[in-house]
Amino acid sequence: MNSGGRDNASANERLRTSASISQVSIEGGMDRMPPGPSDSVLSQTIRFRRGRQHYLPQMHDRYGDIVTLRVAPGGPFVILRNPEHIKEVFRGAPEVFHAGEGNSLLVPIVGRHSVLTLDAPEHKPARKRIMPPFHHDRIAALVSTMRDIAEQEARSWPVGEPVRLLDRAYALTLEIMVRVVFGVDDVRRAAELSRALRQVSDIGLSDILVWIRPGLGKVWPWRNVVRNLEHADALMYEEIARRRRDPDSSSRTDVLSMLLEDEPDDEVVRDEVMTLLVAGHETTAVALGWLFERLLRHPRVLARVREGIDEPKDAYRTAVFKEALRVRPVIHNVARRLTEPIELGGYRLSAGVAVLPSVGAVQCDPRLWGADAKEFRPERWLEGTPPQNAWIPFGGGVRRCVGAMFAQVEVETVMAGVLRAVELEAVDPADEGSAMNHITMIPKQGTRVRVVRRLAP
Repeated sequence: MNSGGRDNASANERLRTSASISQVSIEGGMDRMPPGPSDSVLSQTIRFRRGRQHYLPQMHDRYGDIVTLRVAPGGPFVILRNPEHIKEVFRGAPEVFHAGEGNSLLVPIVGRHSVLTLDAPEHKPARKRIMPPFHHDRIAALVSTMRDIAEQEARSWPVGEPVRLLDRAYALTLEIMVRVVFGVDDVRRAAELSRALRQVSDIGLSDILVWIRPGLGKVWPWRNVVRNLEHADALMYEEIARRRRDPDSSSRTDVLSMLLEDEPDDEVVRDEVMTLLVAGHETTAVALGWLFERLLRHPRVLARVREGIDEPKDAYRTAVFKEALRVRPVIHNVARRLTEPIELGGYRLSAGVAVLPSVGAVQCDPRLWGADAKEFRPERWLEGTPPQNAWIPFGGGVRRCVGAMFAQVEVETVMAGVLRAVELEAVDPADEGSAMNHITMIPKQGTRVRVVRRLAP
């Protein structure tokens, strides 16, 4: 068992690992690659990194369902919109379709033992190890705590003043993460850990450069990125050590305590917990931001949600959750790196190429969803079976997000809790635009809302 993180990988070491994985060589022929734009790698990279929510659908409309982009680092990328092609990727052999390499840029944060960055054969046992805390009965036991946190948060918002709901969603989901997942019940430690984790997860586009070129970590401003990682690591290892010394740890129900029961290596536990932060904090907060952005601009939908607000389970509330993620996906693509050549869609793709199912494009394709594909209409989820492999906000196959059910329960619980505590309205009547924030697409104005009145408990 590691002690206090002294022998564990540092942020600098993880940066070097990420950089080495990102340098991919392309093997084999390139004579049958799909079509794509002819502008420079720099131009394609900027457009992809800063605005893929617009760029990818445009490229599909111009070149078809399977498109080649030259993007640095790690390109070329082959972008997929056809559900049949996406199914082939999700059902492909894990030894051929490496998702861990596609997520290599996350190594500095989530570490080398993360289910996000591991590939076959190491991925399967790591996924099995992290699944028990996400069993349905364990999640159900956490609902009342999530609800209380959501209601308390919403009742703290000022009446009549604009609030950036996305900012409050970040704080709210982080509190749920620290209290429910990490199990930190000391107010001071929880606040300190929350601040450190928020600094780590709040990564801008320029910060990613230090993940690609670790040497930048010695100079400002990237030096701060490395320091934030090291500080979060120190706090995390302190919490792990404290929990291991706790004689009552085995009776606790938080995720961290469950992980510690079966895993003697502190570094592995650290990486698993940080994975939950990356996969379950920011993405869930952004999903909440988009859900309320859509909900408050559709009074009919909002009224129907309120009708079932006191029901423990409500099919329409679930439909709203799914529809919000469909029309406003948090992540616009997932990635698999090929370890050997394959045939896909009539093209030969070489080993080293990354294939990226295009989440945003397939989820709003009118050929699959009808003429109203871009409209926010939750009723479509109650009218029949959605197109297969066309709703993929949590990925698919053996790499489908292990915390998908947790995220759904959290979002639906927070939605109901907020609406039970306050009556909201959108500050601006027009739809909010979108902006890329690292790998997520966020509401450009942060989901500006106003509390009309507080509701009685």
